[in-house]
Amino acid sequence: MSKKKEDNGVIITYTDDVIKERLGKYGAVYFSADIKESVEDILGNEVKKELLDDFFKALMKYDEFMEQLKNTKLNPNLTVLLYGPPGTGKTSLTRGFAKKYNIPLCVVESDRLVSPLLGDTIKNIRGVVELASEISKDRGAFILFFDEIDAIGSERSNIHEVGEIKRAVISFLQVIDRVNYEGVPLAIFGATNHQHQLDSAIWRRFTFHFRFDFPNYQLRKKIIESFLDKIKDAKIGIDNSIFTNLNSEYDEIQTIHKNLENKLGHKISEFDDDMLWDEITKKHKREGLLKLTYGYSGSDIERGTRVALFKAINAELLTHDIFYNSLRLVGGTAIHVQRQDILSSDRNLARGTRNSKEERKDLPSPPEI
Repeated sequence: MSKKKEDNGVIITYTDDVIKERLGKYGAVYFSADIKESVEDILGNEVKKELLDDFFKALMKYDEFMEQLKNTKLNPNLTVLLYGPPGTGKTSLTRGFAKKYNIPLCVVESDRLVSPLLGDTIKNIRGVVELASEISKDRGAFILFFDEIDAIGSERSNIHEVGEIKRAVISFLQVIDRVNYEGVPLAIFGATNHQHQLDSAIWRRFTFHFRFDFPNYQLRKKIIESFLDKIKDAKIGIDNSIFTNLNSEYDEIQTIHKNLENKLGHKISEFDDDMLWDEITKKHKREGLLKLTYGYSGSDIERGTRVALFKAINAELLTHDIFYNSLRLVGGTAIHVQRQDILSSDRNLARGTRNSKEERKDLPSPPEI
């Protein structure tokens, strides 16, 4: 039940419509009914899901545990940093939990905060956090999700950052500290694809740090199968050769993977280096879906599936060739991110600054296809 607040002498009731109107200028506002994703829709990330579930349960019991902790000087910092390549589920998983626990969510878009006008960026940062804080005081748990948080939280020691951005970082740190000190049920999430660009003080303000990675071949198989199941549910025909080839390729990779681990005497990941895929390519020349989607995010696979649907609807059947060629057409995020990092590295080298090799080491290099 929303309460009334005095705002410049005008009584404001924080109804759903008022929240959407006032926070809408900073980004997209979601209530439970607006959210399509569920936690179960985002495959993988089981450890993160378990920890986030604990976080959201505590957020729902905020008043209760704040009462217990108020004399301990241990005010909980309701802050979560999600980092990793785009399309790996950072925003979707947060929306899924917001839906599960019926908590309103505002996804703040960085381009609506950063302004070329001196002082406006700081004003916008303070404005969105203070408004969300007032809403949470009245309505209870609320989530403020800063997408591309590096836009307002870049490393201040970077000589190429202008003074306005440096002041924006300081302002952001101050408003987070104020929210934590006041003890309001406002959870602040930050998401970034460029974690190495974040100011070290930004890292320290976030209690939880969750890294999202590209899905391995085991998870890619589940993701592909989940999208195929959706096509089945839509009563669109699927050529059985897709499942046959997918299962056969998976069994081959699994066997090679296990044999290689036994030979080396330790666990290996397909993203550690090229060792596994070199071995697979040497033993099998098959051009399968799992090999193709190395370095793809779940969103990449979804985009490829949507492309395949156009041809499948016309042909009244999704064939292996249609699916494979559609996935190849959209490409994987790893390649796009690498290209951007290489360009960034070249620019940094030209300026005489540290190159971004450290950033690129986390990105897989797709095997030759």
